[in-house]
Amino acid sequence: MAKRKKSSGGKSGTKSGGGREQNRALFLNRLAKILGVPARDAEALASIDLKSSIRINRLSPMGADKILSALNELELELEPIPWCADAFFLIDGKGVAVESDLFTGGHIYIQNASSLIPSLVLQPKANERLLDVCAAPGGKTAHLSALANGEVEILANDALREAKLKDVLATFHVPNVQTSAHPGQFIDRHVEGTFDRILLDAQCSGEGMVDLKRSDALKHWSLERIQKMAYLQQKMLSAAWKVLKPAGVLVYSTCTFGPEENEAPISRHLKHNDDAVIEPIELDVQGRIPGLKSWDGQTFNADLKNALRIQPSEFLEGFFVCRIKKREA
Repeated sequence: MAKRKKSSGGKSGTKSGGGREQNRALFLNRLAKILGVPARDAEALASIDLKSSIRINRLSPMGADKILSALNELELELEPIPWCADAFFLIDGKGVAVESDLFTGGHIYIQNASSLIPSLVLQPKANERLLDVCAAPGGKTAHLSALANGEVEILANDALREAKLKDVLATFHVPNVQTSAHPGQFIDRHVEGTFDRILLDAQCSGEGMVDLKRSDALKHWSLERIQKMAYLQQKMLSAAWKVLKPAGVLVYSTCTFGPEENEAPISRHLKHNDDAVIEPIELDVQGRIPGLKSWDGQTFNADLKNALRIQPSEFLEGFFVCRIKKREA
């Protein structure tokens, strides 16, 4: 998930109208090329009024049936998400949902539907040990636990927002969870033992959340920042891999578009780790496209076609997800 940080300069500078327009054009040209659409369509895709989704929290002592009944009483406009159980596209009524006891009491979770995908792809099982490397604010951690009926042991780590993470996990009734605040790029130095499954929803430049209707949408965006993120992501991926059990699964995800932050670190990881293999993602999500074959003269591992990219739409922000399995020795 993106952790926004003020850039130190470079192409992110927006001191003049000319600079802003140049940055905007650069962003749109890249986005059009990544998504394989005309520039005018890229601008529309980066200017969508995104809507949220609601997930019923099966960890709640209230029980799923009662939660659904209470949700219906709110008279929200909902549409079931076909590829995610207990989840609904929130067509109208977000304000009512946010202010309801269902949300404040931790019985429903409100998020963008794209954020449901990484946990579904990781497929946690009962009695496993999980690591969530960049866990704040905690929605994906809570979803992971719910998918395994609370019968997993989770270490939820976040170097920047552990206090927020603890609060969310407590509110949403997540059992068998510990938190930590270790730097993700050094996670292997700080945790004990190994894990059956790892979620690395990596810190990124957050291009999938850009709304070009806002005048400051690209205030912190630059190619330099993308490269810095890519370096950090590579280190986090390498560190997490060291504490993944043989036959274990790691899901790498970001809410950004740049191949430098998505296909590139994974392709490089595969090159240096013979025990890593990309697995197909069997999830029928609308707007999904395969991972890129190449970018800017760099050819990626052919198996990255099995990664999942989400093209922005009304209910789905731009996202990237890849499932990597560690072969047994």
